[in-house]
Amino acid sequence: MYFILSAMVCFFIFGNLAIHLHYKKKHKAFLQSLKGKQYILFKKLDMEMESVAKLAYRYQFNKADIVILDQEIFIMLFTKPFGMAQPILHISNSDEVFQYVPKKIPFDSKFRVNGKLRIKGSFGQGLMHAQYKIFIDFNTVDFDLNSII
Repeated sequence: MYFILSAMVCFFIFGNLAIHLHYKKKHKAFLQSLKGKQYILFKKLDMEMESVAKLAYRYQFNKADIVILDQEIFIMLFTKPFGMAQPILHISNSDEVFQYVPKKIPFDSKFRVNGKLRIKGSFGQGLMHAQYKIFIDFNTVDFDLNSII
């Protein structure tokens, strides 16, 4: 009995570690692929994300590294409280595709709200259709949000 429980705990720990290392490697490879391009990187900003679908509701409060390349916004997520790396989100309405970025979602609007960037949009179709709101807190860094709105 203890052997099975121990095996399950080890599988959970090492599985999450493997996922974290995989996405951390993707984050580094993505930043390497941007060499020679003019981008801005912000480390460990607070981010809130809320998504509402017909069958589900999800709210996340994470840390994120934010990359701004022209009008493209990339969010490299890290979960709280352990800081595990997650997939990169690409927020854009352009047709440009970037290597190492598995998820691109279009946006409907971008606003500045009390020093935070609020991005609102939707993705999916039918039962999988959802609306999302993302708040990225830029109050801790010196950056003009109007340059990307």
